[in-house]
Amino acid sequence: MIWQRTDDLQGYLRDAVLPELKYGPETPDLPPLGHKSHRNTLSTRFRKHRHLTAIHYLGPSFDEIVNEWISARLPAKSTGFRGEDQQSGEALTVPSTRRFKVCTAVPAPAADSARLWTWVHHFPLRTVQTVLHIIFPKIQDWDFVSDDSGTDNADIYKEFYFTDTRNPTSPEIRSNSVVVVCQPPWVLSDEDMWQFTELKSLPMDNVPLRAKERLWAKQVWDTCVRRQSTYFVVTSYQQWVFGAFSRGFTHAFVSPPMGAQSRDPTVIQAAIYWLASALAVEYGYVPPYVPEPVDYVMGDIPVPPHDNDDTATIIDSLSSWTGKSEEPASSAHAAEVIPALGSERGASDLVATRLMVEQWRQTLPGCDGVQVAELCSPPSPQDLDRLYGGDLWTDDPDDAACTVSSDHTEIGETKGHWLTRFSFLCTH
Repeated sequence: MIWQRTDDLQGYLRDAVLPELKYGPETPDLPPLGHKSHRNTLSTRFRKHRHLTAIHYLGPSFDEIVNEWISARLPAKSTGFRGEDQQSGEALTVPSTRRFKVCTAVPAPAADSARLWTWVHHFPLRTVQTVLHIIFPKIQDWDFVSDDSGTDNADIYKEFYFTDTRNPTSPEIRSNSVVVVCQPPWVLSDEDMWQFTELKSLPMDNVPLRAKERLWAKQVWDTCVRRQSTYFVVTSYQQWVFGAFSRGFTHAFVSPPMGAQSRDPTVIQAAIYWLASALAVEYGYVPPYVPEPVDYVMGDIPVPPHDNDDTATIIDSLSSWTGKSEEPASSAHAAEVIPALGSERGASDLVATRLMVEQWRQTLPGCDGVQVAELCSPPSPQDLDRLYGGDLWTDDPDDAACTVSSDHTEIGETKGHWLTRFSFLCTH
């Protein structure tokens, strides 16, 4: 017996797992498992009005609340929908078990970003929209729309917006709408997604932003504030994160990353629950109350400008480091270097540190470092002056000394400089 998908909507959705993404021969190489992509050229300047002071991780409880809501709210009996509406274009496109008849065209392999956007829209977004229209008939005019205006990053970024197409600028409509941020998996790797969810806040000082902070700042916080929409989704198709801001956009709450082939719940079930929550459906997710500045709660937040002139140029990394900024000991033997920098044993530790750095530098192609055999301990003032290239020894013992050391991430490219500063008291 062949069942229509809506003869048992809960049963259909229980096994409606996203199809495996197909790549083409021209698809950019994916980062190795556990590595960042180093291809995210989204860039933005520090802006003092971004008061995202805390990002809260929802953890495993997210799966539980999704499953409970789906079981309680979705009908298990026939809804009368035959799986596809020729007039409106509505269709349930994600395959399920054999007992549910699903006939859908498969998009061309995702050889580039444009084709990936087609996969995102055709399978998850189209199915989620159809299910919401079935169970909430009053939102028939709510659709996923795409707006590429204001961005010059179309090759690495796409924004979908779930809203009432009749009156999308109404304040009431905007507050219930949902922003969907998409980046390809060769730009937003699984490791990038995990680091995105593990971030605790945006910097409050004027410092360069890391890749995960740029994604939070430019494509999530700025976009949601500009649209005045507190619910959002971040996806690479292969991974999905569901999030929401507090009323004043000072706190964010994010789910763990969910794989495309996840079950119990599936991506489709989680997305239905999240969009229904944005629509203020009973028992949906509501961000907890947090104290916030009154002007932010009242919506008096400067509208973020579009940073179209801030595209960064990223040079491919030569290292195998995963890029986890929270684990400095995994980079360039930092575990050996950090204790020396934190000690109080004097200048000999600095030379020992320099020795380790020079030994590492000589393993790089084409780099001519200081001959390590010439380094000695304990150092003389002349040794330190030769190694650090400055007037390290001063007449005034209260003066501090510092030096700048530069290395290149790519031979012949004057990029990727390292700044090393040592400040300490020198006596004769």
